[in-house]
Amino acid sequence: MKNILLTAVCVLRLATLPALVRADQTNIAEDDASQEAYKDGFGSGKNGGSGFGEWKTTSEGDGPDRHAGFFVATPDNNKDLNGIANNGKAWGLYANGTGFEQAVAFRPFKEPLAVGDSFSFMMENGKIEKKFETDDPATGSIGLTLRTGNASDTPADYNKDSIFEFGFYEGKGNYQIYDGSGSDKTDTGVPFTDSGVIVTITITGADTYDLEIQTASDKKLTKLPGRKLSSAGSISSLAIFDRDGEKYDAFFNSLQVARENK
Repeated sequence: MKNILLTAVCVLRLATLPALVRADQTNIAEDDASQEAYKDGFGSGKNGGSGFGEWKTTSEGDGPDRHAGFFVATPDNNKDLNGIANNGKAWGLYANGTGFEQAVAFRPFKEPLAVGDSFSFMMENGKIEKKFETDDPATGSIGLTLRTGNASDTPADYNKDSIFEFGFYEGKGNYQIYDGSGSDKTDTGVPFTDSGVIVTITITGADTYDLEIQTASDKKLTKLPGRKLSSAGSISSLAIFDRDGEKYDAFFNSLQVARENK
């Protein structure tokens, strides 16, 4: 793990956040599900923490036997939330039913990510297993994208202008990434864990980045340096998604951007 140089006050505030800030970095954005903004739930217009714009949530799956949406999860009400809760809370997404349901939450950065910035998030989910025998056979996925645009009209926009995608995909045993380093998904080599992962992307150039994945349960750190984004461009937004995750819900938490000191 990276070294910390923090005041006593900052230690108390940042202890629950996923990435440790280096001595040459300063946090410019942070948020988590325990913020006051989410006391009445998680949805469009919510905006906790600092350094981000408002969330916009979109879903597909209304109607009998089709369900998709958003909520603030707690371990008391969600027994499978066991690794990434901050102060007992995380953002929850669900997408289950007999069709291909989707829940996608979009959020802009107030400042585009710059070279040297590190963006971190937490993600946790169960294995993607069908809830109904008559469920849509299409492949489910849960994850996060970083995007150069801000399209957010429908769940299908989750990967519009995406230059990085991290996720767990039905039928795969390890976490996968889409970026510019290959023609298809890249296997990270990090096995799925239902306790969740802490992911950090550090922008190293116009179209390059380093990736770190830490498992929440045992703190094992995997480094994948020198990777390419899908294209050059300012990263201005993110999207978190649950696309037919079925039997188990998806959880996200602790968004953070650390910037190099000038």
